Amino acid sequence: MHTYRARTTSRALASHRLSRIVVRRAGFFHFVSDHHDPFECLATALNELQTRYPDRDIRGSLVVLPEAFNLGSEYHRPDARPGQETLPACQARAQLLNIAQATGILFVAGLLDGGLSSAYWIDPFGPPQLMCHKMGDDRSGNYLPWSGVDPRNPVHCANACIGALICVDSLLCATEGTVRERRGKLLGALKANSRQYKILCIPGHMSSDCMPEVDGVFYILANSSFQTSFIKDGRKADLVPPPDRRNQICLADLSVHEGLDGTDG
Repeated sequence: MHTYRARTTSRALASHRLSRIVVRRAGFFHFVSDHHDPFECLATALNELQTRYPDRDIRGSLVVLPEAFNLGSEYHRPDARPGQETLPACQARAQLLNIAQATGILFVAGLLDGGLSSAYWIDPFGPPQLMCHKMGDDRSGNYLPWSGVDPRNPVHCANACIGALICVDSLLCATEGTVRERRGKLLGALKANSRQYKILCIPGHMSSDCMPEVDGVFYILANSSFQTSFIKDGRKADLVPPPDRRNQICLADLSVHEGLDGTDG
């Protein structure tokens, strides 16, 4: 009983915290080189963003990080096996929390964690929250496929409902029953939510072939390869130009796209 109360209290506090978060911008970190030093690359991209737009307030910006952000090497390697990430997930989460607290940025981060490929929600106001694990097997050897239940997916903020699917789990051509069922359930929950923005975050290392598209749902794909990253609105239009073949953060101002979330107005 005591454990149940503790868990219930923790979830209630997390929900209260999330309900005060307003998402103003959304985008991705396109991570195509120097994978051995992910946090130096992220810091450089953040500095470049702030230098390029010195008057832009980036607080409340949702940034999706690619799958296996903490791997520390190229994603596809002949000797890959679970548990070979260079930076432990606990350290990666702590560093991302520090960045979130310093900048006001919100992250959905793809991290290898305990043999699994996982997506975490990270905001400035509390501990990181596990959203989901990857179910599909991409044959990379980097992780073990998951067959359980998502612990917190989607996340509900003040003005946005935010879900996550990792790489192949998001694709219509991923036909395994549990993958397809989870994808359909999550997309249905996003579509039915009454919040202003419904956003599917996809930490990936992938092409965008057979990507699902649901009216009213924003899609953000963050890649760790030369394949493109993108953010599309609820009418499937790209909100930022295709990124160059270099590490960079791209953000779209959601307020500019009022009425493009598939709702009236």
